[in-house]
Formats: sequence, structure tokens, C-alpha cells
Amino acid sequence: MRKMMTKEVTSTIVKIAKIDMTEGLPKAVELEPITLLGNIDLEKAQKHVLKKRGAGVTVLSVEADTKVYELPVTEFLKIATLKPEVVAEQSSEQVDNQ
Repeated sequence: MRKMMTKEVTSTIVKIAKIDMTEGLPKAVELEPITLLGNIDLEKAQKHVLKKRGAGVTVLSVEADTKVYELPVTEFLKIATLKPEVVAEQSSEQVDNQ
């Protein structure tokens, strides 16, 4: 049995700014970046930001970051749960084999 499980996970760091009016001129004030799971393009990031932060906040840039995580198999089994459809498939296969 394998001793370690590995999983590659991609997240996207989204740099955002709020547009404020200062002396009648628009000024971008950079806000704390947010992290989204997956490789998100600029358009999808902008939709997410508008939904969560509202109008007046815009995406400055997106940067995908992929990291490889690992966990001992014994620890994985302690915290993991079985997917219901996998359990159902295994049960039906056992009935078919008998």
C-alpha cells in the first residue's frame, strides 16, 4: 500500500481595487487580494468579485498558483468520508457477483 497520497491543487490569487472619487477624480485603492480555488480567468474573477463585493470593485490581475499537497494514507483514511455513489456501486457489484 502507498504510504503517501499527493494531490495537485490550483488556486487563483485575485488582486482587486475599489474605485473611489478623490477631488472629483477616480482613484483606484488596492484592497486585500482574494484567493479562489481553480484556475480562474479575469472575466470569471470579475463576475465573482461583483457578486461578493458589489459595484465599484474591479479586478486588477489574476495569478494561478499550483501546489502539490501530500498526506500520509493513514491520516487520509482517518479524516476522509466515502462518497455515497461509490458505496452504492460497490454494493450492487457485490450482489451481481453472488
